[in-house]
Amino acid sequence: MKALFLRTDFYGHLTHGGSFSHTKGFLDGLRALGHSYAVMSSGPLPIDDGMPFYQIPYSPLYRNLPEVLSVAYNYQVLREGRRIIVREKPDFIYHRHSEFNFASSVLAREIGIPLVLEFNGSEVWVKKNWGRIYLEYLCRRAEQVQLEAANVIPVVSQVIKDDLIGMGIDSAKIVVNPNGVDPERFNPSVDGSTVRKKYGFQNNFVAGFVGTFGAWHGVEVLARSIKPTVAQNPNVRFLIVGDGNLRGEVERIIQEDGVGKYAVLTGSVPYSDIPAHLSACDILLSPHVQNQDGTVFFGSPTKLFEYMGMGKPIVASGVGQIGDILTDNFNALLMKHRDHADLADKIQKLAMDPNLCRRLGNAARTDAINRFSWKRNAERVIEAVKPLLKT
Repeated sequence: MKALFLRTDFYGHLTHGGSFSHTKGFLDGLRALGHSYAVMSSGPLPIDDGMPFYQIPYSPLYRNLPEVLSVAYNYQVLREGRRIIVREKPDFIYHRHSEFNFASSVLAREIGIPLVLEFNGSEVWVKKNWGRIYLEYLCRRAEQVQLEAANVIPVVSQVIKDDLIGMGIDSAKIVVNPNGVDPERFNPSVDGSTVRKKYGFQNNFVAGFVGTFGAWHGVEVLARSIKPTVAQNPNVRFLIVGDGNLRGEVERIIQEDGVGKYAVLTGSVPYSDIPAHLSACDILLSPHVQNQDGTVFFGSPTKLFEYMGMGKPIVASGVGQIGDILTDNFNALLMKHRDHADLADKIQKLAMDPNLCRRLGNAARTDAINRFSWKRNAERVIEAVKPLLKT
């Protein structure tokens, strides 16, 4: 079976973060199952050498008129997509949903092949809550067209499925498909000694975090937990990997609390270096928070599954899907929502109990292999598409 993987959001030259891990993981999962793919995207993507790749760039004026040019981008995708489909002859289109884009539903209808729409949340909601929106009607209408036209809609969490059902979307075509991990790439045997040595952590107990400092990551909670943690145990250090909008706030909290010597902020690191940075940590942190508008966190953090693959003990909040994936005192310790003091207590508990660390880490690793590999993620999509090809 062959997929045409389509990514139409504007991301420039950025090639790291959860969405890129998801893209590469899903495509690797397809290959592991014996299927093939071709890729159409607005920018570079981390895909296997030799796989057909077609870049359809946005207008260089995108940043001046982002919403207008997002609408216009549909016609570039349609023009190039028709040519590419004739050449590649895919069995189905797999489209990572993006704002204002409706091109994949037109292409799928014209060619007569199934459309799989990966839906990670409403772009209208994202723009209204985390950005700005001017052409709301067009954005909402394009989203509605895509959801109604799609034959299969993989969503990363039950929260999103429930939202779509509430919008009138047929539940039979919605597949809850959490993000995943490559358990061979992220595994306990990865050597993190060079990273520990680089940051002077040879003899410390290291609590780590990897992320893009988004509003949902709880990085302010993490930053505020440093002071009460080191007050209990001054041997603990924090390795905070990543960058983003809230980095300045994290730095401000650390400076005001006077705990700068206990934390290292690395900034962004290449994705290839992430396993070694996770391995350099003794425990890993995921203090996610509910959405700013009071709704339930709807994401499926890629980092959570990478943490699990490393076989490390995890401290996480149980918001949204995280509470479905992790069970307190079985494969993680669950902290109270937005409670930095409770996070500090959980870190201290693990620092004092190596047997608990070992037990939690082993259980998390087993779940990562058995339930949350990217191969299993791709398999759920293929299982949903197969009946459509037969008819």
